[in-house]
Amino acid sequence: MIRLRAALALVLFASACSESDGGRYPVRLSLALPGEAADLESPVSEALQAALRDSAIFAPDGADGSTVHGEATLTREAAEAPWILHVGMAVPDDLRSKFAVSAITSSASAGTDAFRPSSEALADAARRAITGLEAQCRLARGDASGLEVLLSSGEPSQILVALRYVSDREAREHASRLVPLLRSEDTRVRMAVLDVLGTVGTFDHAAAIVREVHRLDPGATREAYRALARLGGTDAVGFLRFAAANEDDPELRAEAERALSSALSGKPPSAAEVPRGVDLPKLARGHRQ
Repeated sequence: MIRLRAALALVLFASACSESDGGRYPVRLSLALPGEAADLESPVSEALQAALRDSAIFAPDGADGSTVHGEATLTREAAEAPWILHVGMAVPDDLRSKFAVSAITSSASAGTDAFRPSSEALADAARRAITGLEAQCRLARGDASGLEVLLSSGEPSQILVALRYVSDREAREHASRLVPLLRSEDTRVRMAVLDVLGTVGTFDHAAAIVREVHRLDPGATREAYRALARLGGTDAVGFLRFAAANEDDPELRAEAERALSSALSGKPPSAAEVPRGVDLPKLARGHRQ
């Protein structure tokens, strides 16, 4: 089971003041770069300022309005891994009632050069990270176009926020849009999509999951069995019967048996029996919050 932890520890220097007209929010970002990236301070700063200038929702510090404070960091998981730009900021006061969190974050990969990201790669990462923050604010304002921006971003952190949004609202109208994400290269995304489809999907989505199961790793396969148990229907029950009889992995076979029993009885397993596969990041408040 994978537990998604916060991708960025924010240092927020002040609370954001209200922008009652829903206009652009001036943003002041501090940089927190690791020693190996200290010489990138100038290009990172320039990339972020350019992205803020081009933003329809945010603006560089110094523009009219009350300033929103936040932090940007550049990290990588290993010496040979690409750099990731993380940007976080306080939720503006006029949107706080719409969010379940006090700060929003967004991340974007800065190219594939593991040694030193180019200025172009940093500029692209800054633009995509700021776009992810814009999308979250649009969703909070009731503009559903922000959801498609997050889902099509290609950035796991942004996709996971979108999945939380769909799950919290039980937004069944978006279920079909999630199916292609079952082929995501990111394990967290695949597992989260299965979990959300198990909540908002239909018999048709159960059939889509069955078609993709052979591509999944063991962790995602377990989540697929759980999703099929919740969705039910002919395709789900038929596949779970097959899995319960033919699964080679003893743990997965037991999972398939439990899922089959649940699908046949119509009673979902208890939370204790089926812990959540992925803890999704919170975004805007849903009707259940």
